[in-house]
Amino acid sequence: MKKQTTWDIVKRLFMIGMKFRSWFIITLVISIVLAIVSTYRPILTKNVVDIDIVQLKDKAQLMKHIYLLIGLVVAETILNFFLVYFSNFISQNVIRDIRERLYHKLIYFRTAFFDKTPIGSLVTRAVGDVETIATVYTDGFLMVFGDILRIIMVLFAMFQVDTHLSMISLAILPLMVIITRAFQKRLKTAFGMERSWTSTQNSFVQERLAGMPLIQVFNRQEAEFTKFDKINIELKKALLRTVFIFSLFFPVVELISSLFIGFILFYGGFIKSTPGVIIAFIQFINMLIRPLRQIADRFNNIQRGIVGAERVLGVMDEDQAMPNNGTIARDHFDGKIEFQKVHFAYDEKQLVLKGIDFKVNSGETVAIVGATGAGKSTIISLITRLYDINSGKIMLDDVDIRDYELYNLRSHIGVVLQDVFLFHGSIFENLTLGDESITLEQVKKAAKEIEVDQFIEQLPGGYDYVVSERGSSISLGQRQLLSFLRAYLSDPKILILDEATSSIDHESEKLIQRATEKITKNRTSILIAHRLSTIEKADKIIVMDHGLIVEEGTHQELLAKNGYYSLLYKAQVVSPDGDTVI
Repeated sequence: MKKQTTWDIVKRLFMIGMKFRSWFIITLVISIVLAIVSTYRPILTKNVVDIDIVQLKDKAQLMKHIYLLIGLVVAETILNFFLVYFSNFISQNVIRDIRERLYHKLIYFRTAFFDKTPIGSLVTRAVGDVETIATVYTDGFLMVFGDILRIIMVLFAMFQVDTHLSMISLAILPLMVIITRAFQKRLKTAFGMERSWTSTQNSFVQERLAGMPLIQVFNRQEAEFTKFDKINIELKKALLRTVFIFSLFFPVVELISSLFIGFILFYGGFIKSTPGVIIAFIQFINMLIRPLRQIADRFNNIQRGIVGAERVLGVMDEDQAMPNNGTIARDHFDGKIEFQKVHFAYDEKQLVLKGIDFKVNSGETVAIVGATGAGKSTIISLITRLYDINSGKIMLDDVDIRDYELYNLRSHIGVVLQDVFLFHGSIFENLTLGDESITLEQVKKAAKEIEVDQFIEQLPGGYDYVVSERGSSISLGQRQLLSFLRAYLSDPKILILDEATSSIDHESEKLIQRATEKITKNRTSILIAHRLSTIEKADKIIVMDHGLIVEEGTHQELLAKNGYYSLLYKAQVVSPDGDTVI
């Protein structure tokens, strides 16, 4: 992908903001009126001093001008309020829009993207980096336009008041531009390092918190703290570099401003300017320096936002969605599955599946067994098209699964994974996953059918019981049962149980075995289990080893062969707890 320039990013952010063009126009008008009002104030001050005060011509006119000055100050205050409010209003709406676009993009990315991308890095982009983009709108576009307009109007007014002093005042402009550009280049690098180390730290913390039990069991707390401390130190250095550049920039601008005002006072006295002109020019210089300084400050903040936008837009530009070119959508599947010389590798280097062939007839229950790493779970991921195969074909009802509309295909497949994932929310919400077409009555009926209703109703609040993140507030067996019920609720034609009976208590296993017999009836079912006793009644058992199918047949047929399956089965029988990892 071609790297985007700063200008490319600014243009894209501007186009995104155009969704709220009516608010842009309102804020633009406020900015123009504010520039006119603020520029007129020094001119009025000059007239008050030179005519109303020095010459003392008309006391009534003096009071009139003073009231007008007060009115201008009040008007500026009100206009500034609305300018800041509407700028932030626009920025927050744009940020919400970008967050929605980013999240919508992420939820359709293929699984392989999340395999290689740290989750903490994505969280940083979705939260921290998106938040920095707000500065492009609060301190960018409209505010910079207002500052530039104010500079132009101030310069015009200055020339109307005194040409000589105005010509001298112009000398400050190129100096400020040079200083701003010098700091801007250094800030871009500093901001980039800051966001990079922030992302690294977020990824590290999220991963370690998820794996805290492992860290504690192996007494690695201090070792992990040392790693965190190194990252934290690098982040501190990056932040301090940014702070140093900011801290140096503003005193330099203030110094130049003060020296220039002093010079204007000296030169104004030298050429015998009137007191009103000198006072007006002091105001003009402040009004000139302020937007120049604000533009510099805004560019610094905008630079931070652009760095964040580059990282966010980089993710949004990723073409990582699973191809969905299929056009076939069916209301019903027979459930016949066939693998034809399927090859697959996760990293395109080491094949996980090496040209496997097998068939599952409609309504059959087929078990897949094998040692860890044999490739059995990969088969499940390929059927649901979480990954696409490298070569060969996977047929469903004699049609390549890639020819089906992706979401239609998945709607007919129910899956129970070994690593059960439950979201923070109620039992009911986790079972329906937000599907409003599923009622509480349907959930209760399904739970009763597969005999998991009792344990749910015993929980505080029953179906309204709120489970903690990843379901850690309930037992592993209970999580498995909920996952089983979740799959059953979708009424799938194809049911996949990926090691659903491993690592659970005996009572939960019996519940799942009874439920399995009920829901696999008249469904194409694929079972992967550690405990071979749970698959003895399967219509067919496929035995895998290192990405190859080494045996295939019924339980009795495979035992009679006295091959690899027989060895696995005998190893379990002699195991003291009747279990072995396969």
